[in-house]
Parts: sequence; C-alpha cells; structure tokens
Amino acid sequence: MGTSGAKPGSKPERERLRHQLLAAGSSPARIAAEMAGRWQFNPRQAWRYTHGLSQTAVAARCNDLLGDPRAPMTGKRISEYEAWPQRGIRPTIHVLALLARVYGTVPRALLGEDELPLLPEPERLVLDQLAPAAEPAAAPAPGTLDAAAVRAAAHASGAHAEHAEITEVGAITLEQLDHDVVQLARSSILVQPAEIFGELVRVRDRVFQLLQRRAHPAQQSHLYLLAGQTCGLLAGASMELGCYGAAAEQSRAAWVYAEIIGHNGLKAWLRGTQALIAFWSGNPREAAHLAKAGREYLRHGTGFVRLCNIESRAWAYLGDVRETHAVISMGHRAREQATEPDELHDLVGGEFGFDEARQSFCNAGAWVQVGKPVLAIEAAERALRLYATDAERNRRYGGEASTRLEMTDGYLAVRELDAADAALDPVIGTPATAGVAHLSTRLTDICTTLDTAPYRNSREARELAERIRAHPALAGP
Repeated sequence: MGTSGAKPGSKPERERLRHQLLAAGSSPARIAAEMAGRWQFNPRQAWRYTHGLSQTAVAARCNDLLGDPRAPMTGKRISEYEAWPQRGIRPTIHVLALLARVYGTVPRALLGEDELPLLPEPERLVLDQLAPAAEPAAAPAPGTLDAAAVRAAAHASGAHAEHAEITEVGAITLEQLDHDVVQLARSSILVQPAEIFGELVRVRDRVFQLLQRRAHPAQQSHLYLLAGQTCGLLAGASMELGCYGAAAEQSRAAWVYAEIIGHNGLKAWLRGTQALIAFWSGNPREAAHLAKAGREYLRHGTGFVRLCNIESRAWAYLGDVRETHAVISMGHRAREQATEPDELHDLVGGEFGFDEARQSFCNAGAWVQVGKPVLAIEAAERALRLYATDAERNRRYGGEASTRLEMTDGYLAVRELDAADAALDPVIGTPATAGVAHLSTRLTDICTTLDTAPYRNSREARELAERIRAHPALAGP
C-alpha cells in the first residue's frame, strides 16, 4: 500500500487514490469516506485531502468567502482545527459551516461520531437542523449502466477539471520575477557582487515560496527555471567573492532545477560556471573536463563559445598548447556561425551572456599562459577596442582592468617594460579597481615577475613594482 518506507496516507498515496476514485465516478463524500477509513484521517482532514488542497489554500478560500481583507484564517489555524480533539482548537459551528462551503458538503460531515458529543449542546442542536451528509452513491451492478451513471462520470470529470484549473501562482507574479531575474543578470556584470547579493537572495526566496503553492505544470516549470537562474547567479556571485564552496553548492542546487525541467541552455551555462569554480579553486583539469562536458548540451551559439573559452583557460594553465589552440579556434568558428538567438545566453544575457570582448579577453589570458605573448597582446588590444565601443550599460565590471592585466603580462614577456607600464597605469592609477575579482593575486604575480630576471636590476621595474604595491588591493588596511 504505497512505496516502501512511506508514511501510510502519504501525499502520493492520497493523490493516487483520489484520481482513481474520481475516474471511477465516485463522489467527494465517497472519496472522503474511503480516505478516512483507509488511513484513519478525521473528517476535516479527509475532506481537505479529497480536494487535494493544502492548509494554506483552504485558509485562503475561507478568507475569500468571508470577503474581509482582514480575515483571520491561516493555514496554521486550519491545522489546529484538524488536530482537535487530541490537541489544537475546537472548530465552532461557524467555522464548520465555512469549511463545509469550501469542501462542498455540510457541517455535520466534518465531525466524527466520537467528536460530536464534545460540542456544546446549542451547537449540536443547530447541526441537527442542517441536512445530513449525502450517502455515497451505490456503484452500478456489473454489466449494467444507466444514464445517471454516465452523468455522474461527466460531473466527476468536470469537478476534477475545475480543481485542476485552480492555481495559486499568477501570470503577473511570474512576469515580475522574469523581469527581476533579467535585471539581476544584467546588473551582475556591472557592479560588485556584494552590491546585489541580497537582492538575489530575496528573489530566489520568493521563487522558493511560490514553488510550495499549487501551480499548473507549465507554471511549475517556469518557477523551476527561475530557481535555477537565481541559484546560478548566486553561484557566480559567491565565486567572485572567493567563497568557492558556497559557489559549488549553489551551482549544484541550480543543476537540480535545470535537470528537472530539461533545460539544456541552463545546464550548459552551469557546467561552464562549475568549470570556472573548479579553475579558481585550483583544479584546472577538472575545469577543462566540466567545460567540455557542457558542450554536450549546446552545439553552437553564445553558450558554446563561452564553454570553449573557459576550457581554453584550463588547458592553458595545464600547459597543453594543442588543446588550448584547438578550443580557441573552435570558439571563433562558433562565433562566426549564424544561429538563432539563445533565450538564456542572448536574450537574457548579462551574466548569462558572453560577448566578443569577453572572448578576446579569455584568449589573451590563455595565450599568455602558454607562452604566446604576441597573440596575447593582439587579443587584449581587440578586447579593449570592443570595450571602448560598448554602451556603458553593457560593459562588464572590471572587464577592461582584467584585460589590461593580461596585456601587461604579454608586454613583460616580450620585454617591453614601457608598454607594460602604460597598459597597467589605468588599473593601478585609481582605487576604483580594487574590487575587480582576483586583482590582488594578479598584481602580486606581476610584482613577482618584476622582481626576477630580466627586470630585477631595472630602476623602472622597481618603481613600477612600488606603484603596484601601493594600490589598495595590495596595500592592506
């Protein structure tokens, strides 16, 4: 009777029985009686389960019937009425009448035989004056069928459809959440993560609350997509803040929602994000494999380009020139190929997007890592040209500064100290860049280069290193 280990009368068992009896043309009273008899529910529980309602939903319907915006009914109060007489609160005759209207029955049907004597005498007298609950209709004899049975089956279908039509999630609510997520995704590339982290949590929690309500399947899928997007954005923000364990946990939660609804675009983006988390956590080989795995879900378009470039950074760190070159080339071919816009990567964009400037920046970092400084400088110059032409609202926070760091490494590798100084000056010349992700690590690496041959004995190199160490990102409190 149900799945192994499940509590008797669990929701899956109740729903299975309810649908079976509705399909057979059983009345609500018959279903309630079956649930009460099979699982020892009291009548108030049995009638609620008959309609597949949560306690919160019943409270909302009671308040709608009362027509009072200050109506006091809550899901907790419904729970207390159902827990009586062992604990909780005794429902008054007025409460029973209200619940009876919600369930389509009479107040007397909501009390068990052992509960009736516990009511005050006046209330029992009122119940006696009300019509008794209808007895369940007898099933037709085998092999016989009359018009009444056909009509009853139609009525049951209509009642079930009416119930299925009910939703506690409005179209305007979903539209607002879509708007919120798009704005957050686009804001994520413009500001430091700490500035919007709280708003990301607020929107995610709102989605979680709605997922607990009754919704149509399409609405449920929509909410799961929003949950996956918000958890994904929180994963990215957590990573930028250096909390890699939290970022990984957020990404795994987002993956669950993407898996539930089979959203390949979101799954591809999440694999890329997980690859970035692995990379910055010091696991480049895992990062390469995760990014490559993401290409199973997208074969072209912006999302595919993003995965290729994340993978190239990982292979470059591992020193694999062949694989680095291969995936960089693959990314450029994908960028040049005309495809339909992807809803997540192109239409929502922002943190979910991956523009050509970002691609060029990644190319620069990969080429530096594998000892191709000339290619790195060319890629960085291309990225800076693109950043200069982008509208301000589309610029990635720290994108230009990060690109200049890669360009500086390239110039130092070809021993052009003056060019390296000029490339780095806009970064270290202002404290506004202090919040750029990984800035302190990258500046420290550049100082290390300046402290070693061939720059160790250069006065200009020492002066540049001193200017770098004076930057707030390295200067300390």
